[in-house]
Amino acid sequence: MASQNVFILHTFIFCSVLLTVSQSAVPNLEAEVEALKAFKNAIKHDPSGALAGWSEASHHCNWTGVTCDNSLNQVVAISLGGMQLQGEISPFLGNISGLQVLDLTSNLFEGHIPPQLGLCSQLIDLVLYDNSLSGLIPVELGDLKKLQSLDLGGNYLNGSIPESLCNCTSMLQFGVIFNNLTGIIPEKIGNLVNLQLFVAYGNNLIGSIPVSIGRLQALQALDFSQNQLSGVIPREIGNLSNLEYLLLFENSLVGNIPSELGRCGKLVELDLYTNQFSGVIPPELGNLINLEKLRLSENRLNSTIPLSLFQLKSLTNLGLSNNMLTGRIAPEVGSLRSLLVLTLHSNNFTGEIPASITNLSNLTYLSLGFNFLTGEIPSNIGMLYNLKNLSLHDNLLEGSIPKTITNCTQLLHIDLSFNRITGKLPQGLGQLYNLTTLSLGPNQMSGEIPADLYNCSNLIILSLGENNFSGMLKPGIGKLYNLQILKSGFNSLVGPIPPEIGNLTQLFYLLLSGNSFSGHIPPELSRLTLLQGLALYSNALEGPIPENIFGLTRLTVLLLGLNRFTGPISTSISKLEMLSVLDLHGNLLNGSIPTSMEHLNRLMSLDLSHNHLTGSIPGSVMAKMKSMQIFLNLSYNILDGNIPLELGMLDGVQSIDLANNNLSGIIPKTLAGCRNLFSLDLSGNRLTGSIPAEALVQMSMLTLMNLSGNDLNGQIPEKLAELKHLSALDLSKNQLDGIIPSSLGNLSSLKHLNLSFNHLEGRVPESGLFKSISSSSLVGNPSLCGTKFLKSCSKKNSHSFSKKTVFILLAIGVVSIILVLAVAIPLILQHAKKHKTTSTENPEPEFTSALKLIRYDRNEIENATGFFSEENIIGASSLSTVYRGQLEDGKTVAVKQLNLQQFSAESDKCFYREIKTLSQLRHRHLVKVLGYAWESEFAYMRRVTTKVDVFSFGIVVMEVLMKRRPTGLTDKDGLPISIRQLAEEALANGINGLLQVLDPVITKNLTREEEALDQVITKNLTMEEEALKQLFQIALSCTNPNPEERPNMNEVLAYLQKISAR
Repeated sequence: MASQNVFILHTFIFCSVLLTVSQSAVPNLEAEVEALKAFKNAIKHDPSGALAGWSEASHHCNWTGVTCDNSLNQVVAISLGGMQLQGEISPFLGNISGLQVLDLTSNLFEGHIPPQLGLCSQLIDLVLYDNSLSGLIPVELGDLKKLQSLDLGGNYLNGSIPESLCNCTSMLQFGVIFNNLTGIIPEKIGNLVNLQLFVAYGNNLIGSIPVSIGRLQALQALDFSQNQLSGVIPREIGNLSNLEYLLLFENSLVGNIPSELGRCGKLVELDLYTNQFSGVIPPELGNLINLEKLRLSENRLNSTIPLSLFQLKSLTNLGLSNNMLTGRIAPEVGSLRSLLVLTLHSNNFTGEIPASITNLSNLTYLSLGFNFLTGEIPSNIGMLYNLKNLSLHDNLLEGSIPKTITNCTQLLHIDLSFNRITGKLPQGLGQLYNLTTLSLGPNQMSGEIPADLYNCSNLIILSLGENNFSGMLKPGIGKLYNLQILKSGFNSLVGPIPPEIGNLTQLFYLLLSGNSFSGHIPPELSRLTLLQGLALYSNALEGPIPENIFGLTRLTVLLLGLNRFTGPISTSISKLEMLSVLDLHGNLLNGSIPTSMEHLNRLMSLDLSHNHLTGSIPGSVMAKMKSMQIFLNLSYNILDGNIPLELGMLDGVQSIDLANNNLSGIIPKTLAGCRNLFSLDLSGNRLTGSIPAEALVQMSMLTLMNLSGNDLNGQIPEKLAELKHLSALDLSKNQLDGIIPSSLGNLSSLKHLNLSFNHLEGRVPESGLFKSISSSSLVGNPSLCGTKFLKSCSKKNSHSFSKKTVFILLAIGVVSIILVLAVAIPLILQHAKKHKTTSTENPEPEFTSALKLIRYDRNEIENATGFFSEENIIGASSLSTVYRGQLEDGKTVAVKQLNLQQFSAESDKCFYREIKTLSQLRHRHLVKVLGYAWESEFAYMRRVTTKVDVFSFGIVVMEVLMKRRPTGLTDKDGLPISIRQLAEEALANGINGLLQVLDPVITKNLTREEEALDQVITKNLTMEEEALKQLFQIALSCTNPNPEERPNMNEVLAYLQKISAR
């Protein structure tokens, strides 16, 4: 109630004052004093006591911030800037009719701007900058005819700029920067003919720049930057002959940059960057001889740089980056001697960097990255002794880094990455004491890392990765104690990781992958407590993963794959609760997956594949990994048990690979919860039961599904055709029966289908991919019919088998023919000496190696394989079939039966020679040879020749070299391609082509790292690479489509021995 009375009182005073003012020209001083008191009463907080003296104890003209007219004691100014006053602006200030200046800059005033200020008809300066005012700009301010300066910037004002302000024709300065203003710029803005400064940046103004802007011929500065303006710059802007600053950056302006700007002869700064301007850079801009800053970056300009720009001798900043500019950088650029900043990056410039650029001795910032520049870095780059930033990355630069660069002692940032730079790092880089960033990879640099580089103790980022640096990482690395990012991956560095790296306690990321580092992970790494990313994959590190690594609790990425780590995964891994990516694949880890991994509930990607892990997949771990969004890979281990039901809780994961384990049981229906899955691979396990179609079709995004090599039974579900994105489906090597659903033929996305080695029957569908399906996709289903390579469905085939004579030549481990390949690979890559062999005419072979081969009786082989039962088939080709067998002693073996038609009389001698060679082989990746079976009375029923299985040998060679299946491959366009075609194309592209398809494990054994080789085209092939090339040539020769042109195995062995002898 009291506050209501105060309001009524103030209203009465306000009305009385207005009445008094209207009745007399003499100011009502009492009303002015009451207005000042009302202003003070609206202040909630006065931390500096600025208004403490505003009392009757002193005359109001002596109050802080108040200025009066000397003759009448009338208040003419209130200036309280920077007092940190908090409250609202009292509307009773409108009663001070003689007020000329109201300056409340840098306070904490809230609420609205009182419209009563429009009654202060004598107001010249109204400055409310840097407060917290909100609401609309009062239209009543347009009544202030004498107003010269209006600054409302730095508040939270909204709405549009009132059109009424265009009536304030005395206005010289108008500022509304950093508010929330919307709407358009008033069309009548041109009425403010005296306006000298108009700044409105940092709002949300829309629409186009009014044409009337061209009438503001007194204008010196115009800043509409950081808004949402659209349309074109009106050509009338060329009328602003006094304009010195034009800033329109960060809008959505379009069209050409008007050439009329060339008439604004006083322009000092022209900033049009981050818009959508197109077309050419107007040559007329070269007339702006006073121009100091020209920034046109981040537009769509597509011309060359007009030579006229190089006449701007006062230019200190030229920014043309992020456009589509073409042509060469003209030598005339060297005439801009005042230039401090030159940014031309992210364009389409070609040619060499002009040597004249080194004339710009004042230059501090040079950025030419993301172009197509060729040639070498100017040799006298050291003349730019004021240079602080040098960015030449992502070009086609060649040659070495000039030694003179060490003269640029002010350099803070060097980025030469993604070029073709060769040679060694220049000595003397240690003189660049101010250097904070050095990024040199990828390139083709070589040699050792110079020790003096470690004197650059201010380095924050050191990126040397993806070059061919060699030698050891020296202990001096520990002197870079400010380093936050260290990238030296994919080089040829050797030796141990230096323990001094533990001194780099500021490190966030440590990437040493793709080298040949050996030994153990140094325990000193545990001192890097700020580390977020640790990548040591693809090296030769060994031993257990150090326990103290798991104390780096800030790690989000841990990549230790493709090393030789042993032992179990420590339960302490649970401490790494921030991990989002964990990769331990391709090691020798054993033991079970620890249940403590359930604490890693932020994991988005987990790869434990290609290890020796045993036990079951813990469901509790899967249940806690709901955030997994990329992939889960546990393939190629020895995991057993059932697939956990909790796997279906990974509703965001895109790929699941559990292939090649010993998993059993059924495929759980809970997998339906993996709704974002793109790829599912459960192949090579012991899964049983039917295919859970109802669950699988819930994975609507599924594109790849591999369930092959299990014991699944029942029919192929029709509902699989509901997977509209499915492009590859492999159900081979199961116990599926029934017909092939015709609906699969209607699945237009399906490009690859393998149904081989099941018990399918009936007519093969004829629509969709079945029109071009290959025999390998259906082989091993004798009851299928209807295609050109199967029996006719109209007639019953009266013969179960062809008339080919069956000969059993060899019983060895899985796909034993690959043992012949070991004559080449270990001997070639390890430079083994050639072993001498002697021939014998004894009908029984003499095996003198350490491997004692057993000669098996034919009956033993027949009993082991169930008389070569079709249920025991584990692989087949047109020339041979491999069976699973169990010997009398319980040992499981693989038996290969060759399907031969023509044999030579000399085949027994060749066979003995091959067995003798095989018996001498040792390799950790090769299956042990147990023995052989040979029946002469069968052999000579037809003429045996060692050429009959040459084709299979060639295919196996390519499989081992390329680590790819012989079928189901696609080229870069997604079209089917055979493994022979893939090898043929790779060979045609030389050693680089071969390295792209080669098994990474074999690549790692070569003397040069694979990624570095991608750019080394002109160098001579090493001996290993030449041998690799010849090995591919032999494989292609063995798989020649014309059997008569294939070599026999005797010749093949001779070729291999010739290669290995080098």
